[in-house]
Amino acid sequence: MDQLKNRTFKNASVWIGAALIGLASVLYARLISVTQKYYFDYFHNHELIISCFAPIFFLGATAIVKKIAPDAKGSGIPQVLEAIELTENQNDQESSWATDLVSMKTAGIKIISSTLGVLGGASIGREGPTVQIAASSFAWIAKITRSKVPDINLQTYLVAGAAAGVAAAFNTPLAGITFALEEIVEGAFGSFRQTVMLAVIISGITAQALLGDYLYFGHPSIGPQTLWILPQAILLGVLAGAAGGAFAKLLANPNSIRLPKRWWARTLVCGTICSLIGYFTHGASAGSGYEITQDSLLSGNLDNANVFFPILKLTTTVLSYLSGMAGGIFSPCLSIGASIGISVAKLAHFANFKVCALMGMVAFFSGAVQAPLTAVIIVTEMTDEHILILPFMIAAFTGHGISKVFMKEPLYRVLARKHLEG
Repeated sequence: MDQLKNRTFKNASVWIGAALIGLASVLYARLISVTQKYYFDYFHNHELIISCFAPIFFLGATAIVKKIAPDAKGSGIPQVLEAIELTENQNDQESSWATDLVSMKTAGIKIISSTLGVLGGASIGREGPTVQIAASSFAWIAKITRSKVPDINLQTYLVAGAAAGVAAAFNTPLAGITFALEEIVEGAFGSFRQTVMLAVIISGITAQALLGDYLYFGHPSIGPQTLWILPQAILLGVLAGAAGGAFAKLLANPNSIRLPKRWWARTLVCGTICSLIGYFTHGASAGSGYEITQDSLLSGNLDNANVFFPILKLTTTVLSYLSGMAGGIFSPCLSIGASIGISVAKLAHFANFKVCALMGMVAFFSGAVQAPLTAVIIVTEMTDEHILILPFMIAAFTGHGISKVFMKEPLYRVLARKHLEG
């Protein structure tokens, strides 16, 4: 009877926690969306005024983190990984339950800081923060459940919360699962990930070369796919993967940029540079990059595409992250990758620039985060372009391999270790 009662409490807590994450993710997404729309609407009417005040918002977004909840800094995924590491220390289990890495206070400051950052035109996303907010919510549910079920496993709740956060943030359920496998419990899966991907890619290319593109049960609404796109996938994998690796290297080694040591001076410098870039790009470099990426994908031509935009967006994203405010890199990474694909298509006169944009997303994200399967699944689920899954895998596999030249270890793992050491 006690065993049944405990199982019932555990199942109920998971159901409630998952529903809470879904609700929190939607509300947070709506808040960031409304805030970003307000910023863009006001910016387009008062570009100079908004640009001048941007560093002040940067300062406020960083100060509230620095003074109240230091663990709310950055994307939040490294903090979740660190909290999971704490649960593996069998000699000090209580510290994992008491940590502020995944607390409701940290989640609250995360929301406030990232909102202020968006008002300041920072190049940040909401997806990474959603993961920490989700893990914090699940940890809170776990603490309540623990009063009824003392032997509850906190690590299980943290992993489930983080995966659910990714799924809810992007509306990509499968990506939540692959993210949990690749990033959160990477150990066993990471040892054979590359072999599996390489085998799938080679067998897929061979089958398509011999049989052409086909669907097992057929699907009349999807057009044919040809092999001409595969060399472009390799090219974009190399270029966007290298850019992603360099991006990760800058985030992991901020001293290479030689920003001021004092936090407030560093934040003001970052905010000033971002505001200048935002002013000269008419606000395009601000925010998550969702709007400009969507406009590019819906556009019929490349006439207005700026080939220097990937560099500008990468710069503002790095500086926004290093400023010390709360904010993620998921969406900015996808925006940078898409702009790399569009720029390459424009310079090389590739016909289908939209496909190049999607492959650039996959390659850059894979290079920056070193989670190639998650990159493939996220972009596939977001765009419903399942017919491109083989080019996506080639771009992801190539980008992941190239990024290893810059970063031997995945970015979030490096940041989690530095946060633990610091």
